[in-house]
Parts: sequence; C-alpha cells; structure tokens
Amino acid sequence: MESDKKRLSFKDFLKKYHITTTIIIISVYLIIVLALYLILKFTNQVDDSGNPYTFIDVFLFNFLTVAGNDYIFTDSVPAKIIGIILLLFSMFGFSAITGYLSSAFVERKLSSRKGLKKMQNLKNHIIICGWKNDIKVLIKAILRKNKNLTPANIILINNQGDDKNRILQEDDELANLNILKGDFTEEQTLVNANAKYAAKILILGENQEGIDDELVDSRVFVGALMFRNLNPKCHICAEVKTERYKNYLEAQNCAEVVYTEEYTRYILSTSTNYSGMSKVMSSFLDNGDGDAVQINPINDSWIGKTYKELFDWYKKEKGILVIGLLENMGVERELKHQILSEAQKSTNYASIIQKLKTVKDLKTNYPHLNPDDNTILTKNMGAIIIGKEII
Repeated sequence: MESDKKRLSFKDFLKKYHITTTIIIISVYLIIVLALYLILKFTNQVDDSGNPYTFIDVFLFNFLTVAGNDYIFTDSVPAKIIGIILLLFSMFGFSAITGYLSSAFVERKLSSRKGLKKMQNLKNHIIICGWKNDIKVLIKAILRKNKNLTPANIILINNQGDDKNRILQEDDELANLNILKGDFTEEQTLVNANAKYAAKILILGENQEGIDDELVDSRVFVGALMFRNLNPKCHICAEVKTERYKNYLEAQNCAEVVYTEEYTRYILSTSTNYSGMSKVMSSFLDNGDGDAVQINPINDSWIGKTYKELFDWYKKEKGILVIGLLENMGVERELKHQILSEAQKSTNYASIIQKLKTVKDLKTNYPHLNPDDNTILTKNMGAIIIGKEII
C-alpha cells in the first residue's frame, strides 16, 4: 500500500512540474546534437590539431556558444556550416525548453486564479470545511440526497496535500468539485469561498492524529462564529466530539449540531436491550435502499389543518409514513425577523405581546414525534417522514 502511494506521489510530481515533457524536449535536442556529431564523424571532419571531433566537442560548442561563451569549434568551412546548423537547432531547443516551462508555470498560475475567481462568484452554494478519510463517500451522499446539486456548486476547504485533493477531482462524479486550500478559521479563506452568499455550511470535526478533541471542536466553533458573522442567513451544520462545544454551538444558535458521541452512546446502550437496534438505526439513516428519515416542509395550504389529515394524505397519496412534526423549521434569525415583521403589522397589542414572547422563547427545528392527531399545523413546520427519498 505504501509503495502505491509513493508511485502516485512520483507520478503527480512529474505531472505537476511538467518533468515528462521537459525530458522529451531535452532528449530531442540531444538526438539532434548526436546526429550532427555523426555527420562530422562520417565526413571525416577534424579540428585544427587534426583530431576527429568527439560528441563532447559538439555538445560543448553548442551549449557554451548559446550561453554566450567564446568556444572555438574549427576554422574549416564544412565544420563551420555544420556549426551554424547546430547553433540554429540549439537556439530552437533552448527556446523550446524555456518557453514551455515558462508557459506551463504561467498557465498554472492563471488557472489557479481562474478557479479562485470562479469560487468567488458562486452563490447559494454549499461549503464543506475540513477533511475526513471518507470525504469522497460523504460528498457523493450529499449529491445523492440533493438531486439538483452538482459538484460545481460545492466548495471543499481543507489543508491537505495536492495528491489527496487530486484524487477527489480525478473521480468522474466529482470532476467539477471546487477545492480551496486554506484554513477555514481564517477570514480571508472564507471570503475566497464567497461565504457571504453561501446557502449551507458543513463544518467537519477533523480526525487528526495527536490533536485533542477539544482543540478540534474549538476550531469548529471558531469557524461557525466566523461564518455566522459573514452570513447570518446561512444554514450551518457543525460536527463536534465533545459535549461542551455542543452546548457552546447551541447557545450561539447553530442550526445543526451533530454530536457523534451522543448517537454512538444511544445505539450502544439500546442495543443491549433490543436485538437488532443497530440495524434499525442504520435503516433509519439510509442503508442504501432509498428508504430513510427525511423532513419535508409543509406547504402553507396545510396551515390550520390537523396532524391526522396530513398523516392520512401522505399515507394515501404517497405511501409514506409521517412519524412527527418539526416545529419552527429554518434559520433562527430569519424566523425571528419574520415573526417581528408580522407583529409590526398588527394593531392588536395583545397579539404583539404574544409574538414578542414567542420570539424570546423560540426553539428552532424542534422535533415533535408522534404528536396528538388533533395537533394544529402552523407556519414553518416540517413533516418528519419515513419513505423513499423524494427530495
């Protein structure tokens, strides 16, 4: 496995610095020098001392003369003619080498800037911060669950080596994935990713050897605060490893906080009581057959109707099971702004006071499983369903 990585790194090195093409140009140049040397040899040309020319003589004359040094080749007319031809080919050869290398590096620089410019012009895109060994699987899962999303609308920010990022881009399904090398806790990196106009942010708790979980979570926390400062309306999902930072992020009204230890602990504890619980949870999370827990926004036409009516409609019309409701679905800032805007339009003081209390006690994305059949559907609710993905 290690030897494969080395071969890959060497191949990437050749490709990155255009070594292969440079070697080809130099080889052609040396073949020309060799051909001219053979012409001198078979025409029995000799130097002023009467000695036959060697390959070194021809090469040095060519190299040193082009480099601007005074190197005497010969005074004989045939040798001078061959020397002029040699110099012309040499000038072409050196120009080809230097010209190719210059254009290659300029092209790399321009393509890098072009890629950055493209990212800075993206809007309503998804930004994924950090790195995991299964990042490719994660991105493909995101694309599968978001049918209208393409790799071109995703920016991956990380500090990994070029070889790892290139492996992602060499995958046909991720060919147009935008990769931004940098630290997601630095403001300029977020500006380069046009975070101000991003629709969703996913911050991963990176698995780094020798780094404490709290340090990893502190970076996630800083990143979430910076994103929130740049774009208060974006939907932020952050993964943490410690309960302390889970509480910190929730206190900062982070839309989604994924505390992996909590899920692991629940599955392990319930598996001791119920046989098959791990498989049930895997099925809930989508084991690949397309059936999974999802959340669908409830259309405004359902406002005022009951949970039972919604349940029956999903079951009859779509063959999907509704298991609960998600109250106050969305980003907290936008929901509060919406409630306050409605309060300003009202002339009923009691209603205004009630709405102000609602804003103060608002809990966003609050799940209500198996509610009473008579529960009234309100604005900004989502239906928690189990069935084939219809996103």
